[in-house]
Amino acid sequence: MKRTRYPLALTILMLTLPLAALAGEGAWFDLANCDMCKHMTAEEGLMEHMEWENHLTADGYLSVTVVAPGYEEKFERAMANMQGMGAKMAAGEELYMCGFCQSFGGLYMAGATMENFETVGGHISVVSSRDPAVIEKIHAHAKRTIDEYAKMMGDGHGHGDHGHSHH
Repeated sequence: MKRTRYPLALTILMLTLPLAALAGEGAWFDLANCDMCKHMTAEEGLMEHMEWENHLTADGYLSVTVVAPGYEEKFERAMANMQGMGAKMAAGEELYMCGFCQSFGGLYMAGATMENFETVGGHISVVSSRDPAVIEKIHAHAKRTIDEYAKMMGDGHGHGDHGHSHH
């Protein structure tokens, strides 16, 4: 297993991979319009060939993303484009970001530790902290993400939930 630390843009990408766009102002997920997320839908077929789940941990949460064989190159290209947007943001360019990306950026700014691991079967992102106040923010972000994904999928418990509690 390879352990890496990615810039904010790449970490956001790793956690938003399989989400479909939600219409409406103030959407939690907005892959069609979010300057960070829209690179995922720009890669034809990528969104339909990934699986994603989130799990709360004692000190944060982890996200598992599996990209189907044959789609890794598109995944890598989308990540590179996200890194480019992150560089623009770091240089002071204003970007439109969906609720998820804004919230996730807030975790980064609050000092959350963000680690990414590449495995044989996919990509694992871990967002954690030792500070109880930051852990509370991480958990709130993760719970909202799980809930919003469940609403989007229309299954009542979410792809990342699998019918059991992540709390």
